[in-house]
Amino acid sequence: MELLTKFIDDAEIADEEFFTYVQEADNDELAEFVSVFNDVIDSSYSEEKNNDKFNFIANSTLSGLSFPCGEIDCKINSIYSLARNAILYADTVYLQNPFEQYLNYKEFNDKLRQDLIGDLIVLSYIRPLLEERIFKIAVSKVHYCHDCYTRFQENYLQPFDWNLKTIEPLITDYLIKNIDFHLHWDYDNIGVEISGNNDLLNHPMVVNFLTHVPKNLENKAKKGERIKLRDAEIKDSGVTYFLMNEIERNLSIQDFYSTYYSCHVLTDREFDIKLLKLINKDIYEQNARQGEIIKNLNHLVPFIDEVPIKKLIKLRKKEGESFQVYRDKINNLSKSNLLTMQDSKQIYQDEIRPELNKINLTLKNNKKVLWGNIKSNVFLASTYISTSLFTGILPTNIDKIVASVGGFGFAKNIGQDVLKLIKKPEVRNNELYFLWKIKQDNKIEI
Repeated sequence: MELLTKFIDDAEIADEEFFTYVQEADNDELAEFVSVFNDVIDSSYSEEKNNDKFNFIANSTLSGLSFPCGEIDCKINSIYSLARNAILYADTVYLQNPFEQYLNYKEFNDKLRQDLIGDLIVLSYIRPLLEERIFKIAVSKVHYCHDCYTRFQENYLQPFDWNLKTIEPLITDYLIKNIDFHLHWDYDNIGVEISGNNDLLNHPMVVNFLTHVPKNLENKAKKGERIKLRDAEIKDSGVTYFLMNEIERNLSIQDFYSTYYSCHVLTDREFDIKLLKLINKDIYEQNARQGEIIKNLNHLVPFIDEVPIKKLIKLRKKEGESFQVYRDKINNLSKSNLLTMQDSKQIYQDEIRPELNKINLTLKNNKKVLWGNIKSNVFLASTYISTSLFTGILPTNIDKIVASVGGFGFAKNIGQDVLKLIKKPEVRNNELYFLWKIKQDNKIEI
């Protein structure tokens, strides 16, 4: 991680001046930067196999990638939502590398340059989580010796490729049946608008043909008109291959990290889940529950959207043990194998919210008792001293008398009660203290 942050700082890639450089640099310079930057990312982490149930691999949308939407607002909204949930549940979430895609280009048009700037902006937003290793960027290259690669091919790559080839026709069929494709010709570009009432696309997207227009679409296009494409026209145009490449890339990364690093698959798309079941049912069933918990955490804890990310990170570091206890509690509360949004909301209403209110009540009642004790001790101490002074019978060895009875027992008791008020030991032992602390520190009403 230190290598990545040092490169970011040394190259000043988060500055506006660097964004200007991306817009103006020639193709060779930009290609070299992209290559070096990807090498830095791949060298920044040493992956280790583990069975930690709190490690995840995010899908393309949650990782802030350009598929299915390259707009900067969509990217930031997706990754910010994931960031809060990750801070409150995960040890590590691996994000898919947004910069790997640029390795495929030797020429960078205006659209690619804007996309690259957008990805650099997203990187600056998530840097605090990268520094704490809550977020890591998934490597795009894995190195093997000859023997290890042979085993990798036999044990993983060949079965995965076979499974993928088997389901490709199913993916194509799903895309054609569940997504609408409209041909349009606006200004100088012929393109296809892709939309559908499903979770693969949150909103319509447009694919423009910049260098080559499929012959059947070129013949059909009419300037200024929007024309719905038939199934055969969609297949012949090759548009589904664009979607297929992105889907397969996303699927392969998630399956690899799930298989080799025991990461739980984290996705906001039912479409991904269906495909993962077909590719590797055993891995999916082992990982599904944890992914559903982190995905729905903002419904389990609906007030976290009100808290700045840096505050959440700071509290997690400060209250490390309380965080671990709270997370185990959340894990136990979420017993459903497939936790839904409605399940999450119900758990909050039935379990979490009442417990947070109970902490408030406990603290309120204990404050009354402690303040009563403090007032009583102060009153008794002041009465004793005042009476002795008034009658003139305050002993000359008052300091020894006070010490022999523990400072009348008053100073000691007052000090202990004040410490209890400050440290709140009776609420720190609650399993949801970490959540309560978030709520209190940010003055959130529930």
